[in-house]
Formats: sequence, structure tokens, C-alpha cells
Amino acid sequence: MNITDTVARDRLVSRLKELELSTHEALAYVTLLMNSNMTAGALCKQTGIPDSKIYHALDGLSSKGMLTVQKGTPNVYRPASPTEAISNLKRIMSEKIEEKLKEADVLVDILTPIYDSAEKPEELEIAYILRGQKNILNRMKALIETARKEVTAFIMHPAVLEGLRESLVSAKETKKVKLNIAVTKDILEQSDLSGLGDVRLLCCSVGMIISDMKTLLTLSDWADETASLTQDQNLIQVARNYYDNPRCCKNVR
Repeated sequence: MNITDTVARDRLVSRLKELELSTHEALAYVTLLMNSNMTAGALCKQTGIPDSKIYHALDGLSSKGMLTVQKGTPNVYRPASPTEAISNLKRIMSEKIEEKLKEADVLVDILTPIYDSAEKPEELEIAYILRGQKNILNRMKALIETARKEVTAFIMHPAVLEGLRESLVSAKETKKVKLNIAVTKDILEQSDLSGLGDVRLLCCSVGMIISDMKTLLTLSDWADETASLTQDQNLIQVARNYYDNPRCCKNVR
């Protein structure tokens, strides 16, 4: 193998290692691609992988669907095509990610009671300003997605409803979060509000999200792209009372 081939091989090995292959696995697979069929002994001579490590690397590649074994004395190893090998690696990586995401959700359930029970200084006693529709919408989604018990939303703009719909439905169906939704007459008449829980007619000109009676986001003007965020309990309670006030929010069903 000349210097150019060695450099190309090392680059490929480095890229495969980024897909969670060990150095020996990546080196063995690339070498098999270049030679098609090889015994373990030949791989050791070609790659410099020690005899004590080669079978561990080959077993790893086999379990990942990256080679096949022709039984014999000795066995002959054949590489899977790059399309098949990388497809198998992607499937394995996706399964690992899904498992980690499930573990993360479990960890949230374990850590949240600890966080809730700890004494903390008041945060965001004075509201601070958010700017930009994308930033505002993302913060609204975050408030909904981190809620554990209740979300109260006053929605004046169809674009806001559509931006939040998936998060609202997911919170209700997945975590059993209670939704209190108030929308304008136009939205009530023109939008599909199924799956959003208790929906009322919003009579006041106000846009807000309240998450678990802990955080309040007030949307002053969607067109102006400005909102404020606070954890002041007095402001939150006043805002929440709007939902139960028939002058502000009327029952429609």
C-alpha cells in the first residue's frame, strides 16, 4: 500500500469512527473493502491489528451487519456493501438515540420532584422582554412542553395557534396536562379546535401563556414581535383569573 492509499484509508477510518465504530473495526472494514475477501490472519498482517484484537473487531462488525463470514479453515470474511453497512449503522444509531431519549424522559420525572421541593429564590420578579416572532413562539412551545399539570393560553392570532397546536395536543395526550384555551371569535369559527381541551371565547384583547402557574408569557403585539416573561406570582394569578372571568372568557361548549 502506497502513501496515498494509506492516507485515504486513514481518512475513511476516521470518518467511520465518527459513526461509533472502534478503531480496529473501522480499519478492518476499510481493509476488507479494498481486498474483498480476507482471513483474520491476512487482516492482521495488512492492518497491524494484533491477533488478540482482530476477532473482537470482526465480531463487532458482524453484529453491526457490516460483514459476512464464509465458514472454513480458516474463515473468510467479506464486507457488506457500503450502502448496506451504513444503513445498518444508521438503524443501530437511531435505536440508541431513541433509547437515550426514553431514558431522558424518565430522568425528567425523577428530577422534577427534587427541583419542585427545593427552596429557590424568586426568579424573574420583573418581566423581561422577548423580541421576534420565532423567539416568542419557541419560548411558548417550551413553556407548554415543560408543563406538568396545567397550561392556560389566551390566543388572538391564528398563526400562534397553528404554531402551538402540536405542543398543546402532545402535552394533553402524552402528559395529561390540563389545557385551558381561550381564542378569539374568528379563530373559534374558522379553526379546528378539536383535541385542545376546554376552549372558551376570548373577549379581552390579550395574548398569554401560563405554565403550571409558575411562568407567564404575555404577548403584547404579534405584529410588533414583542412579548414579556415573568414568574411574579401576583401577575400570574391575575392573568389566570381572566380565564375564569366570564367577561373575559365565555364558555362555548
